[in-house]
Amino acid sequence: MSNASSPSRPAAEARAESDPLRSQSAGGRMQEFKRSPDPWVEAARMKFGGDRTLASQIQTLMFDADPAQYPVLEQKLLDLLGRPDLGEQGRDFIVRMLALIGSAASVPALAALLERPETSDVARYALEMIPGGEADRALEAARAHLTGAALEGLLGTLRAREARRTGVLR
Repeated sequence: MSNASSPSRPAAEARAESDPLRSQSAGGRMQEFKRSPDPWVEAARMKFGGDRTLASQIQTLMFDADPAQYPVLEQKLLDLLGRPDLGEQGRDFIVRMLALIGSAASVPALAALLERPETSDVARYALEMIPGGEADRALEAARAHLTGAALEGLLGTLRAREARRTGVLR
């Protein structure tokens, strides 16, 4: 009886024949795999106009993840925010992913971004989507420090959170 989750013998043989590393030893194969780019690091280094393939893979992972996996994925994203080679687009991508799966654990890192004019908008977007009092308190605390367009955006975010919480738009 064949296992339904394993490929058929002919398919496995065809895949093995097409493997460009088939002639290498197990150690050689492992060295090749180690040279593969880490999609998480590449997403953090992403530049405007650059290749977004690996970031797209991470985004798909976020969309397909089970909520039980969110804490591990969230920590991975938070670790990336601390990388010295973090680029502007990489940071924005990471924060958008935190908007999808973030929890109270993300709030301190996002609150720090809220204070900077160049990152305030993306931080607000993520904090708007994260449920709970921690996000509310971070947004309220920023109200005393923000001015101009950043403050206007913050007030809109607070109204959106209130509308979501109460079901009432004003």
